[in-house]
Amino acid sequence: MSENNANRNGNNRPKDPEPLVVITTVASFADKEREIIRRLQPIKILRRNGQVHHVHKIRKCHEEPVGHGHKQVHVTLQTRDDRYLDIVFDTRKVGWYLVYEEAGMLLD
Repeated sequence: MSENNANRNGNNRPKDPEPLVVITTVASFADKEREIIRRLQPIKILRRNGQVHHVHKIRKCHEEPVGHGHKQVHVTLQTRDDRYLDIVFDTRKVGWYLVYEEAGMLLD
């Protein structure tokens, strides 16, 4: 099959992001006394393949507007088993998705 035919058939299109089940706390406001510093705080991530990741630390979190009245919340986190995940909450789809996964680095 030629490259043009492969493109027309959709064989080279990027994979859709993996949907996730993310156990999350949702707060109306930050409360430093109770250690609630983010409105959305992922706690545990369940993947389709059965893997379970427990969040050790949120490395970075930011919001991006997408379309009219919608936004995505991007979260970069470190799991207890030293994996790094970039996940996104899409307010239009009302769901969490895996953007990127990387194994942690071991330092001697």
